[in-house]
Amino acid sequence: MFKKLALATALSMTLVSYQALADDAKVDAPKTAATAPKAGVSIAVINLRYIMSELPQAKAAAEEMKSQFGPRSQELKSIQEKGQKLESQLQTAKGEEVTKIQRQLAALKSDFDLKAQALQEDQQKKEREFEVTLGKLVQTAIDRIAKERGIDVVLRGESVVFATDAVDISKEVIERASKLKAVKKDAKKEAKAK
Repeated sequence: MFKKLALATALSMTLVSYQALADDAKVDAPKTAATAPKAGVSIAVINLRYIMSELPQAKAAAEEMKSQFGPRSQELKSIQEKGQKLESQLQTAKGEEVTKIQRQLAALKSDFDLKAQALQEDQQKKEREFEVTLGKLVQTAIDRIAKERGIDVVLRGESVVFATDAVDISKEVIERASKLKAVKKDAKKEAKAK
């Protein structure tokens, strides 16, 4: 709560300072259309979590991750089930059978740990690749919208204490970013056709 209040105060002070500078510029500068400052600051807000959950490319990336890493996750689940069966057998085992089951469990655990670590590393690498790609698309869409509308500042909704729906451009960002990906695919197809 304190962080939000501090952020809101800092933002307010920045806006007041900007307005004071703009007022000073009005007094000092000649009043021509080219040099006259804007009347106020235009601010927009985005909800990045919402954008990433609704973006078609993000959904496609999640499906790709699932298909790419699903079989390996299933293999880990199978190893884990084998280990649970061996642990239950160990409780009733006697003599040399105990040593045999313990060795099998140790081998399974070692195999599981190695495969789980490799899977986690591969998934994280792929997630970072998708985040970078999608982040670039979203940033391009935000930049274009801001330029077209004359927006001076775009803030992430998580850091804003209050904003009306009128300043939230998240849906427009989703729409634009969705089209950007489709345009890139078409451009690649055209390049291959030539």
